[in-house]
Amino acid sequence: MSVVKEGFVLEVIQRYESDQGMLIPMMQDLQAEYGYLPPEELKRLAAELGVPLARVYGVAMFYSSFRLAPRGQHEVTLCMGTVCYLKGAPKVSEAICAEYGIKPGGTTADRLFTLQAVNCVGACALAPVMVVDGKYYDGVTPDSALQVLRGLAAGAEEAPPERAPAAEPAGLSEPQVARSEAPPVQSAPPAVEAPEAAPRPVPQPQPAAKAKAKNKLKATAKPKAVPKPKPKAAAKAKSKPKAAAKAKAVPKPAARKRSRP
Repeated sequence: MSVVKEGFVLEVIQRYESDQGMLIPMMQDLQAEYGYLPPEELKRLAAELGVPLARVYGVAMFYSSFRLAPRGQHEVTLCMGTVCYLKGAPKVSEAICAEYGIKPGGTTADRLFTLQAVNCVGACALAPVMVVDGKYYDGVTPDSALQVLRGLAAGAEEAPPERAPAAEPAGLSEPQVARSEAPPVQSAPPAVEAPEAAPRPVPQPQPAAKAKAKNKLKATAKPKAVPKPKPKAAAKAKSKPKAAAKAKAVPKPAARKRSRP
C-alpha cells in the first residue's frame, strides 16, 4: 500500500500558483505520484483550493484516465463483448472473482491483480479473449484462465504449448528432402558482346547529276514574265472611252425668239 506523503498536496498547489483552473493537472500529478487518487489527498486538495469535494470527484469520475483505486501489479482485462459473452466469458469472470475475492474493476488485497471488464478488444475470432499485461490469451476457459493467473502469482507465467514439428515425407531421406526443397542453381554462361556493325558508305552524286539539279532549281526559281500590251492595242483601248463619252453628249436645242404681236 502506498504511503501518503505529508505536504505533497501543498507542494502541487504551489506548483500551479493555487489556480483553481489547473485542477486537472494537479490531479494528474497526484496520480503520477501514488498510481491512483487517494481519497484523503483529494479531500485535502479540495480544502486547500476552496472548491467543493463533489467537483473534484466529478472530474475524477468523468475522465477514464483517473483511477480512484490502486492498480495491481498485473492488469487482467476480460472481454465481455457479444461473441465472447456467448462463448463463456461470464463463467471465466465468475471463476476469477471467486478465486481472488474481487469484483470486475477491483484489485486484490495483495495488489497483485486488477480485473477489468471491457466491451471489446478487437479479437472476436479468438473469443473468449483474456488480456494479461498486454498479452492475449484466446479461447480461455475458467480453468485455463486460473492457470495463467496462478502461474503469475507463483512468479512464472505459463508458457503456451509448443507445436509439434512437421513429419517428414515417407520414403525420402534427409538429403533427398533437402535436395527437393532447394535444387542447385546453375550459373548462367558469361554474356558475349556482339561485334559492332561497320557504317555503310554513302554514295556521292556524280558531277553531271549535280549540274542537272542546279539547272532545275534555277528554272523553278525564275518568275514567269508577264506579257506587256502592245502600243496600238493600248491606244485603241484609250480611244474607246472618249468615243463613248461623245456619243452620250446630247446637243441643247437653240432658243427661239418670241415675236411681238
